[in-house]
Amino acid sequence: MSTISVLMVEPSKRPAIVSIDNDLQVFENIVNGPLDMQPFYRSPFKMVCNVDNGYELTYGKKKPQDSFFIVKHDVDFQSMDRSEAEEVRDYLKDKMKKWK
Repeated sequence: MSTISVLMVEPSKRPAIVSIDNDLQVFENIVNGPLDMQPFYRSPFKMVCNVDNGYELTYGKKKPQDSFFIVKHDVDFQSMDRSEAEEVRDYLKDKMKKWK
């Protein structure tokens, strides 16, 4: 099984660049249930979250209760390089300031 680098966002923690197994079951364990994948920032970045949280994370201002991550996705899941992850993290920080 291969690993990919993603930007992980966990409640009450700063977003961090981590490596995770590129596996659906691992993704579901991270987000605590079935997956939703939403466009994020710009192509090819996607937000992978729990299906119950996708709308709020994308369009709402509610602080997330579960972990989610940002990944590069173009047909399949791919690693983000450090500069991409830092660019996405900067965008995410601005978005997080609006969450209550």
